[in-house]
Amino acid sequence: MSGVAPAPGWIINRPADLCFFIGTPLACLFVLLLASQHFASADIALFVLAFFAVGHHLPGLMRAYGEQELFARYRARFLVTPILVALLVGWSVFNGHLGFFIFLALWDLWHFFMQHFGFMRIYEMKWRRPSRHSARLDWLLSAAWLGYVVVASPHYLINFLERCHRYGFGLYTWIEPEWVVHFGSAVGYFALAITFVYAANVVRERRQGLPVVWPKLAITAITVGTSYFAYIVLQDILLGYAIIAMAHDIQYYAIVWIYNNGVLKRSEALGSSFFRYLFRDGRFRIVLIYVGLILAYGGVEVVARSTQNYLVYDLVKVLIATSAFLHYYYDGFMWKVRKKEIRQNLAAGVEGTGEAPWRSRWQAWLELRQQRWSAFPYLFETGKQLVYFGVPIVFLAWTDVSYSQTEVATREYLVRLAPSLATAQDGLGVAYTRAGRLEEAIAAHQRAIAIAPEWAPAHTHLGIALSGKGQRDEAIRQHLEAIRLDPRLAQARYNLGVEYFQAGQTENARAAFAAAIDLDPSYAHAHQALGQVYLRLGRQREAAAAAAKAAELQQSSRRRGMGQSAMPWATGTPLGEH
Repeated sequence: MSGVAPAPGWIINRPADLCFFIGTPLACLFVLLLASQHFASADIALFVLAFFAVGHHLPGLMRAYGEQELFARYRARFLVTPILVALLVGWSVFNGHLGFFIFLALWDLWHFFMQHFGFMRIYEMKWRRPSRHSARLDWLLSAAWLGYVVVASPHYLINFLERCHRYGFGLYTWIEPEWVVHFGSAVGYFALAITFVYAANVVRERRQGLPVVWPKLAITAITVGTSYFAYIVLQDILLGYAIIAMAHDIQYYAIVWIYNNGVLKRSEALGSSFFRYLFRDGRFRIVLIYVGLILAYGGVEVVARSTQNYLVYDLVKVLIATSAFLHYYYDGFMWKVRKKEIRQNLAAGVEGTGEAPWRSRWQAWLELRQQRWSAFPYLFETGKQLVYFGVPIVFLAWTDVSYSQTEVATREYLVRLAPSLATAQDGLGVAYTRAGRLEEAIAAHQRAIAIAPEWAPAHTHLGIALSGKGQRDEAIRQHLEAIRLDPRLAQARYNLGVEYFQAGQTENARAAFAAAIDLDPSYAHAHQALGQVYLRLGRQREAAAAAAKAAELQQSSRRRGMGQSAMPWATGTPLGEH
């Protein structure tokens, strides 16, 4: 695609921009909503996060280490940072401190916002002479609306705080849930106010003879609208994040291709040999190699998981986390649109505003120190990266060690944050059941059902709590109701089988456990329970086979769990049971 001369006002041309930049969120929304009719949300999210989110780290790394002018400018940073970050992440992973997930999660949000803001500035640069006033308004409009989507999404907040609890970060408990609600409302009103100011500025500029930058407005409306639907309307955080991540990554693939091709148009000498081979033109075979490299990089985690070797898997987790940190960090200083070389490579003939005076003075000071002592840049970068990465990673490891928040206390906090969210009420009920507080568990599950009567898991969880109170008949009714609402809910079949087994209805129990296994062949507890049924029936050989299968599945369940939990290292994005 980069072999086509850019059309005036567009990064590539109108159809290509609609495909790769402006309309990408809508296309990803359509494709993944269609995929959700055939695949589970968790499976879709894992696929997208592996092959797109992890894979999209590679194009930026290609630029960092393949564009010779850039590498020469930041040589010490590009050499020191990966080593230091890998050591810090490795120390955390091998000591079981996974709190740097919080660091990555917040950085991921910032990274998504900055990429969108960058597209707004590129389109203004393509259509007219950019101004600092419009840049500030672009920044405020994007920050206000994308920030509102995150703060106003109880699904995102609940899922994020669940992961904070899992990884031992409890400082969020210092914030009263009511404050979060009020803050979300304030951000919403601020977004509306900024939209009014922004629209007034567009009208003012139009009267002054400046063209309206329609692509900038379109990409903002579509990105914010899709994000709102994915995080708030959809009510499925796994699928919602997959939609946004996929769109973000495809946009990134395309803009890196365009940029790197622009580098080589300026001068072939600016790229390494492989860099030149990959980005010199837009031949289809080269595009396939580019996409293949991205998918292969993203597939590293899948390959590691298939080895079923814990050491290999831990090493790949370190690789993925390090890659994510480098991606977010490098993009923060490599893609500043205000820089002259960035503008030249994206739009020939458009001059940049240059570095701020204080940056120029700072760069001159560093260059003087480098001339006097060649090792200075490496020592300076080491110290700087220890502050950037070492301090937060060690701090988050400390919070993990000192964390003392109980599951019940966390779930109570989440219900205060989102009392109208059925999943929050149901999660509180599960926590109460595990703590033996059955009356409170029953009340929480009933509140969840009142909010979402058609949500099957709340019914089967209520059945478990009722069973603990000795109300077996009512428990069975709740499990049957869950099965009626969701015939593919294997957990409800298993729970029904437990009730039948304890009631002495052996054949009904066998049928229920068998049905759970048919729905989920990897359900270890169902295999184990089926073995107990066969023992009661005197069918020793079948009981032994079921027990052996249960043991095999229990051993591999940890590996499947690791496969699920690897993705937060990839992007800082919370994934988990929902």
